[in-house]
Amino acid sequence: MLYISGYRDYDDLSGLDDYKQIKTADERQKLEEYRNILYKLDEVQSDLAYFEKPIREVGTLHENSEGRFETESGHYYTSGSGIEFLRTEEVYNYDADEWENAGIWTCSRVESRNGEYYIVGYPDVELSGLKVRVRG
Repeated sequence: MLYISGYRDYDDLSGLDDYKQIKTADERQKLEEYRNILYKLDEVQSDLAYFEKPIREVGTLHENSEGRFETESGHYYTSGSGIEFLRTEEVYNYDADEWENAGIWTCSRVESRNGEYYIVGYPDVELSGLKVRVRG
């Protein structure tokens, strides 16, 4: 769908043969909805491609001399950087019939506010000492 529609080439549907024939509000609405669906499909495809990449490094973060967080090999994170990190969440273990803490690899991105880095959606996660994976 992404290639046939021309979405990959144009980031919209302007590559369709009858694109210039769209005239009514209803047709524009359908076009907008199709574009939104293709955008979501593109995101899914990108996510799946990410998980196909091999893991190059597993390490812990420390703050470098420039105030950025980096791994032992020097892979650093700054505003807008994607990050895959290990967080802990309480989950129910049905075999043991009890709650327990479990590790979950999680993808997000790093941002900065007032000179402090944080992980989007997880503002309370401490970056220093955080276990991360780098793919590529």
